[in-house]
Amino acid sequence: MSELSFQQKAWRLSPMYACYFTLFGVVFPYLARFLDARGLTAPQIGVISALVFGVNVFAPFLFSLITDRTGRRLPMIRFGFVMMGVFYLLTLFGTGFYWYLGVFGLFGVFLSAVLPQMEGLAMTVLGPDKSRYGQVRLWGSVGYVIIVWLLGVALDYLPVTILPVIGVALCGLMWLTTLLIPTETRLDSAQRQAIRAGETQRIDWRQVCVLLAVVFFWQIGIAPYNTFFDLFLKARDFSASIIGFLISFGTATEIAVFFVIGAWFQRFTERFLLLTALLATVLRWSLLATVDNSFALVFFTQMLHALTFGVIHSVAIHRVGRLFPPSRQGLGQGLYVATGMGVGLIVGNLLSGWLWTGAGTVYWTGAISTAIATAIAFVAFGSIRGQDNTAH
Repeated sequence: MSELSFQQKAWRLSPMYACYFTLFGVVFPYLARFLDARGLTAPQIGVISALVFGVNVFAPFLFSLITDRTGRRLPMIRFGFVMMGVFYLLTLFGTGFYWYLGVFGLFGVFLSAVLPQMEGLAMTVLGPDKSRYGQVRLWGSVGYVIIVWLLGVALDYLPVTILPVIGVALCGLMWLTTLLIPTETRLDSAQRQAIRAGETQRIDWRQVCVLLAVVFFWQIGIAPYNTFFDLFLKARDFSASIIGFLISFGTATEIAVFFVIGAWFQRFTERFLLLTALLATVLRWSLLATVDNSFALVFFTQMLHALTFGVIHSVAIHRVGRLFPPSRQGLGQGLYVATGMGVGLIVGNLLSGWLWTGAGTVYWTGAISTAIATAIAFVAFGSIRGQDNTAH
């Protein structure tokens, strides 16, 4: 793709990211509200949420296996977008726990499976401009912020059944955006083997395990926020428009972090950034557990989202990039997604579903699990064997 300028590459890729993460904003902040309106109980909502996130354990690896064998990444992405639309549409045509468990589970399979393929495609298209990936991914967060805020206003007046309608339309738009993307040149088996043979870096599996343990407990703490934050505020008489604003504001702070995190990595160590952000996360969930109906307090906890997600996620991605050689980056990102967004969110959603009463108790579990992550990071997160760690 060297014949294209970065701006041309960005405008081809950005619409796909914008539509994909806009769909996230349609589905996840309001999933509990949708299922609650369809008559499901809190434990049932927790199980469905756990399944939707839990498929991250295997779905990305399944799609990767197929694309590695066939070399047909873009068609697989398009197929995934179509199936996402089909299964999200089916949420309007059935009732009962097992129906929603099935259709949302299958929806989650394709939703999680296409993302690593999108990332791989983007890296190929960007080529020498890989370092500017954030300027492409940024549009996904912008789409998320806008749709969450708009839906917060709209759901004061419209039924929750509008959510799948919007989601299906977005799936169609995603498919159309792929027509803008040039087909990537795929390395054959001999080329991949030659690249791997030239790599001398050895993976520090001890530090890999430390990172995955931190991510696991951190994501357990995030699960109650992802699934029940909307209902939590609704039970405290916050309007849908205010809830939408608060969720959008949290994501906006995350976007701000993406602009400055590169400079922070030059100034601070990964360990310092991670421990600071984890401590802020413990504070955030502890404060949220005590909220009655204070807008100011909730607003402050959303400000902390910049640290509790933006910084921790950035440190994790940065750490994976250092822990794994280029030819094994897919493995590293897959382990990160499977452990955090997969196993961690499964456990967190199951716990929060069973503990949910409408009170703040569920967020104390988040504070405790994040405190465990902090302790692990404090004791074991350190230098990577065989690397110069002074600049990190």
